[in-house]
Amino acid sequence: KFVTEVEDLPKAFTISVVCLDAVNVASKLIEERTYGKVTQVESVLPWENLLRNLRLCLLVCLRLAGDVSPTGAVNPFTVKSVNQPDVFSTYAWIARDELSLSHDNQVLLALESACLSSSEAFYPSSIDGDTVTHKRSILESCSCHRPSSSLRNPTGLTNDDHSRPLIFYLKDHANYPAHLAAHRALILAGLWGQTPDNLDLIKSSIAALKIVLDYSASFSLAALVEVYQSRIRPVCRAMIFGFDDVHELSQDVVLPLINDPLWIRDFSTITKMILSMISTCESATMVSSSISSSATDTEHEMWPPLREDPVLKSLESKRRSVHPSSVDLHHAVIFAVPLMNDTKSLEAIIPSFFDLFLLGSLSLEMPPMPQGTDQQRTMIDEAILVQATKASNSIIDRFDFEDIEWVAKAWGLDSKYVHTRYFVEMIRLGKDSSIDDLLGSCINSLDKELFVNEVREILCVRLDATIASLKKSRNYRIVVSLLDADTSRYVHDIAAKFTPSKSENYAPVSLFTTHSLVMRTQSMCEDIDDEVKRKDIDALCLMSGTLLKAVQAQEQQAAIDI
Repeated sequence: KFVTEVEDLPKAFTISVVCLDAVNVASKLIEERTYGKVTQVESVLPWENLLRNLRLCLLVCLRLAGDVSPTGAVNPFTVKSVNQPDVFSTYAWIARDELSLSHDNQVLLALESACLSSSEAFYPSSIDGDTVTHKRSILESCSCHRPSSSLRNPTGLTNDDHSRPLIFYLKDHANYPAHLAAHRALILAGLWGQTPDNLDLIKSSIAALKIVLDYSASFSLAALVEVYQSRIRPVCRAMIFGFDDVHELSQDVVLPLINDPLWIRDFSTITKMILSMISTCESATMVSSSISSSATDTEHEMWPPLREDPVLKSLESKRRSVHPSSVDLHHAVIFAVPLMNDTKSLEAIIPSFFDLFLLGSLSLEMPPMPQGTDQQRTMIDEAILVQATKASNSIIDRFDFEDIEWVAKAWGLDSKYVHTRYFVEMIRLGKDSSIDDLLGSCINSLDKELFVNEVREILCVRLDATIASLKKSRNYRIVVSLLDADTSRYVHDIAAKFTPSKSENYAPVSLFTTHSLVMRTQSMCEDIDDEVKRKDIDALCLMSGTLLKAVQAQEQQAAIDI
């Protein structure tokens, strides 16, 4: 009992060797005197098993450079404490060792599979570990220790067959990849908390959590919520409300990062990803992740045996329920914040705004958000205008504003509204040609009445500007005289509603482009139950067609005259 409680493992190992030798000699004499009633084999077996257990402890301690509690627990590392089921996590040891090799989860899954199927793998705590070859393998792995620095800069997998990873010696744990992935996620999230500028760490943590979610493990939600609550949530709170009630973070370290547009963009993407995963996990059916009884038998004399993981068990027991309304509201806010110039505009339309991103706020039932208010529409319209202004590709073949669509949906505005507003703003900015194909493919999924209303104004502004320009030239005044007077007056009255400053938002385009737009709008009017609008668009189509033909005729005549 004394040796199992010694924290100095080399000392414990030396004492055990001495005791084994002494018991070996003494038990041989006793076996002879008792005529086999007390055998030497039975007498030395406890000490042999203790030495094998110490061999495993030394392997773990040396391989991990003493970092045997990667998740932060502080306990004496002894045979007795390792033998207790709720003190150390074998999965945490293996995950810590794996991360010193690689952060690529697919690579590590392949490593686990290879070790599980390997005929060379053995258990240091079994008799198999007593052979000279296996002892040499253990010594090689011990000599290739993995300090904490290797967690941030993994060495990568090598072809060195003499330095085996811990999973090679504890291969039965590879039957539970979700447990190992969960621990990798927790360790990586902890490392990111120490160096928040390195977003690759938290990205790798999220990737590991995806594996946990893929296996539908019962502790999936607990692991997701732990990473979110302890690492992601405080930064979100500081980003939106400041550092007054965020005592987990150093303002000197995090504030410059929050002020970095590239960093905050990537961090927001990560936050949206984990909230989406929490939402998915909360509504999914998880399967039991308990260790099967058949896996804990002692056929291989593996020590410590397969058992419930104390870290994940603790996370699951302390996890509070997650309310879907709260997850959705937090998700919507993270989408909305980058779209707005400041958070003040969100206060009026986000219920319980100041309760967001507090510890435990995901467990609160949030009141429903107002749906489709004028203020919400205005904010969405402004965000769409920014997106349209930034669009620079000559051909746009897909919508690239998931954030806007998500917020609009949360506010009761469907994708038809968002897509229609986007097309309208692109047309207003004179980018008709870049969206021509996309508009054609999406024409049946638009709010056609809204599209016709908005585009009708744009057409009037364009045609009025064209007419005003033609009037300045003597050669084209005859063209203007061919136009219907009522239509010309209607076009001018609509265009006159816009002040010079607003008219600047209407980019000039060619008359051919305008005519193409009015014909497409005319085809949409067939699905609109509004006779007045159809007549207006028909009149505009006739006007643009007349102008186009007359101008083209004038240009051809001018070319002939030359």
